[in-house]
Amino acid sequence: MDELLSINSDSVGRFFRRWYGTVEGANYVHLDASPYAPAELVAWHTAAALAGGPVTFQDRPVAFRDLTPDSLGMLEFWVENQNGYFWAVDLDDDILQVFSREAGGGGWMRTGEVLSDFLLHCTVREAVIGGSSKFTTFVDAAEINKALESFEPLKFVALGSEEPEVKLWCSEDALVRMAPPPTGYAGPGEQLWMLTFAAPSDSRIERYASRFGLENLAKAETARVELPYEPPPF
Repeated sequence: MDELLSINSDSVGRFFRRWYGTVEGANYVHLDASPYAPAELVAWHTAAALAGGPVTFQDRPVAFRDLTPDSLGMLEFWVENQNGYFWAVDLDDDILQVFSREAGGGGWMRTGEVLSDFLLHCTVREAVIGGSSKFTTFVDAAEINKALESFEPLKFVALGSEEPEVKLWCSEDALVRMAPPPTGYAGPGEQLWMLTFAAPSDSRIERYASRFGLENLAKAETARVELPYEPPPF
């Protein structure tokens, strides 16, 4: 997935086409009017519409028609699923740095990402979270290099709503979200990582599942390893 490793202005569109395909030509996409939306947001909403189905599954973009800056010029454009975090850009900022704030907390804080990178970051994250062809497994820290063989880390830093250790990876045809395990999944003295693998199709994900002895995922009722606790929401 070179669009994720060498990011440019077309990376979002290329990833959408790779992961979801397209259903119609751009001439047939209609977006409700928003005089405030930067070009990057227009491009994202256009590409999302061309995907022809859901592309966000946990967090969500602000509806295009509702994009309106506040009195300070901050344009809120992305919202965490529990309304606990919000992301915005300053329309007076030429490079469109992304800021975040926590509900009930203080003011806006820089995330370290610009708008185009943030939109690609969240698009990839949502693809993992909402993918129908995926599985989650837990790997000892000593085995992580073997587990992620053929994958490369993406440059995105964790969102403010995530643990700071969260990392996204990609191979030529799959994604991985790497995160600390939920409380109770690691035994005394264990150092584990929770890995969620996702791909556009069952046939692609199964070749990664075979690394962990998980076969025939397309026919399985669940694509998760057997766990002593409720599985995580990924």
